[in-house]
Amino acid sequence: MQTIKEVPGFHKRIFWDVNYDTIDYDAHAAFVIERVFERGDVPDIRECRRYYGDEKIKTVLTNAKWLS
Repeated sequence: MQTIKEVPGFHKRIFWDVNYDTIDYDAHAAFVIERVFERGDVPDIRECRRYYGDEKIKTVLTNAKWLS
């Protein structure tokens, strides 16, 4: 049986340049993770960790082409 994860509740200001309501959090995980760590606050980062897990986040951030 497959567990359905609750959609993360990121602040809309993080994704100001895309249609927030149509973001595919699984297909575009790297984009979402990088954006949350670039523009999010502590609650957004906690939500990201809950949804993706620390290993996925670590992999994405260590392979990111650019982060400030």
